[in-house]
Amino acid sequence: MKTWISYLAATALGLAATLLFGESGIFQQLMYTITALLVQLGGFVLIPLVFFGFSSGIASLRKDNKGGVFARTTILWSLLTTVFLVAASALVFRFFPSNFPASTSAGTDASVLSMVAPQSLSTLFESMLPINPFYTLANAESFLLPVLIIALVFGYFLKPNVEVIRPAYVTMNSLSETMFRLARAFSTTGHFFVFFASSYFFSHLQSEGTIFVAELFLLMLLGATLIVLLGLLPLLFALVTAFKINPYKVLYRMLAPASAALFTGSIFFSSPMTISLSRHNLGCQKRVSATAVPLYTLIGRGGSAMIATLSILSLLYAATGSMPADKVILFVALASALFSFASPLYLGYEVFFISIIALQFLKIDLYGAQMTLVAMMPILNGLGILIDSYIAAFGATYTCHRMGVLIESSYSDVL
Repeated sequence: MKTWISYLAATALGLAATLLFGESGIFQQLMYTITALLVQLGGFVLIPLVFFGFSSGIASLRKDNKGGVFARTTILWSLLTTVFLVAASALVFRFFPSNFPASTSAGTDASVLSMVAPQSLSTLFESMLPINPFYTLANAESFLLPVLIIALVFGYFLKPNVEVIRPAYVTMNSLSETMFRLARAFSTTGHFFVFFASSYFFSHLQSEGTIFVAELFLLMLLGATLIVLLGLLPLLFALVTAFKINPYKVLYRMLAPASAALFTGSIFFSSPMTISLSRHNLGCQKRVSATAVPLYTLIGRGGSAMIATLSILSLLYAATGSMPADKVILFVALASALFSFASPLYLGYEVFFISIIALQFLKIDLYGAQMTLVAMMPILNGLGILIDSYIAAFGATYTCHRMGVLIESSYSDVL
């Protein structure tokens, strides 16, 4: 059975299980425990997959002098999607505003914006570059940057331009292929994992209950997500590929990692699926899938920035009792875009991190109302990571297209 079908079926079964047993505390605890273990399993697959795949991929790109094209396309796609997605979320809120279900009505007027001290930013960005990346590599549980740094160093000097290096290159490439086989097995059996993750997702939302008193906010979130997935992202992709690739083929062929991202809210869990299926279902070369997708877990976080923008603006609307000014909407969107590039530091809480740090950066005091984001975190972070997973899939396909190495995969061959 194709992954996009089996994952949708697992989601339906998870919803059915929640409707039957969702009020049981034992059921909720069991689903939470299993989901937490499965998210760790995703990291178990992802870390060696990225290390071996990124190293051999960089070496291969250097061997064929494709590194420049790779760098330009990944950076361009990351910036384009981040800017356009936060702009889209700002426009959605501007014309269809909604209150966030905040627990307090106190807040300061955000008409005057000011910035935090520069040392706050320096402290933030210092944590992104570890002093000892080798030590951090051994302890990388929720952050890929140190892994990518080590892999980049290995890959750069692994270029097989002399005979003595070729055995090392072949060995690293073989280890990469081994990890791709593991990732493929992870992807084809992932629907079992999604059943538990979706069951916990639905049962948590049911027991917490906030979404049932925030219909307009939920509709705004879902409407903005659909606009981006069905309209903005496909349009951007079609423009950068000169309308030569059907973007909606990418959408349905990558439903598996997208659903895994939605229900776990973890880019660590869904990335092995994105890496594997972008190769098998989209026709991307292994070296591009193994390098582009891990990079997008760091710099392609436009989805998280978009959901954070909507959340912050809705919090402002609820806390101050008035519609934020256009200037405020613009600054919130830009701050969310900026801090989305640091959000991978907080795996599973990217939207919460972006929202909190953006409010601090703009010196907007909501007197604790922002903590109500925690109650909505499964759906907020889930939607953000869902969009981020599609950004990575579209980006890898775009890079392969620009490099001239994209292979058309017939439907019978996709997983």
